Amino acid sequence: MNNVQPGAFAEISAAITNVRIHADSAYQKLQHAEVLVAHLQVVLGIQDCWEIGGPEYNRWKEEANLMKYRAAIDELEHLVVMRLFELSKLGMLGTGKS
Repeated sequence: MNNVQPGAFAEISAAITNVRIHADSAYQKLQHAEVLVAHLQVVLGIQDCWEIGGPEYNRWKEEANLMKYRAAIDELEHLVVMRLFELSKLGMLGTGKS
């Protein structure tokens, strides 16, 4: 739609038709994916999906939060070690101590 000139009604109409075709295609793909998921749930014997706020959801959400926290701590540790290494190279490792 960005390449369509203002006032070129034939181009605008063609662009809108093209967008509708893409939207319909995307919706059909979504419906197909939902049918496939339902079939796989039956084949694999999956009873219930996780619900937001459910015990399984909360457990894995907490685990994901802990992983992010650990990654942040690891990054902080890395930065501190790098700074200490830089200070030791400059011979300023003990500066700032009373």
